[in-house]
Amino acid sequence: MKNKNVIIAQQKDFISKMKAAAQNFIASTDKSEIETILLSGSVARGDYFPRQDEKGGYVGMIDLIVMKKKGSSATAEKIFGPNQEPAIPYHCIKSGDLWFAIWFTDFISADDFVHFEEARKFSILEAEILYDKTKMYEAELKKINQIKTEECEKKLSDNIGYIHYLLSDYKKDRWERRAALLQLNENLNTAIRIGVCALYYKNNSYAPAEDRQLYYSLTLENLPENYESVITELKNQNVTSLEDYKRREDLFRSTLLDFIMTAFHR
Repeated sequence: MKNKNVIIAQQKDFISKMKAAAQNFIASTDKSEIETILLSGSVARGDYFPRQDEKGGYVGMIDLIVMKKKGSSATAEKIFGPNQEPAIPYHCIKSGDLWFAIWFTDFISADDFVHFEEARKFSILEAEILYDKTKMYEAELKKINQIKTEECEKKLSDNIGYIHYLLSDYKKDRWERRAALLQLNENLNTAIRIGVCALYYKNNSYAPAEDRQLYYSLTLENLPENYESVITELKNQNVTSLEDYKRREDLFRSTLLDFIMTAFHR
């Protein structure tokens, strides 16, 4: 599997062009009502990998977070023109041959940040600052990163507690006595998913949306040894076999859970 780092290396020159295009787009934008602009999503991460359509264009969008000034009544329509893709939950416009998906929002302070859902927090913190003339957002970002550290420590503790609950002798005995191997395996699968999230917290990061958590976890800085191979083995399951369930639970405990626990108690 091509992980994120492989894609980043492969797409390096292309990403540079996309970032330059984003800068040019911002330079041509009226910023009189704008406080801060962030480049987010896959272009900011460096793994933007769109497919091309039959005309040679790119089927994908460059993501921007645009924060208006405090007290401003400006709208995305006023600044960027009509939304050209109303079905997409962002303000989408085409500039030249490229599409931009814009989250147009009030200025994001640290107090605002704490109320966002986790996937949103992840997307904000992976973003790059393109425009922040007064450095207002840069100052807030220091407070936001402190909030992140505190929240990730708590999330790690909570995840470990829930994993132990799912895999407790009481819970396992309950389903084994009923020969409910499907539920037994489902609880272990949930524990594995929570364990993957815990790896983000161990790396002082929020977890992204569920549909990309596993993929991006492969390139976290601190991981268990042979992590991808371990995950592959954990995902290989026979839900009709108690012996196979025990194999997977033992593997999970001795690799992923032990790694998380060691990090937690350090």
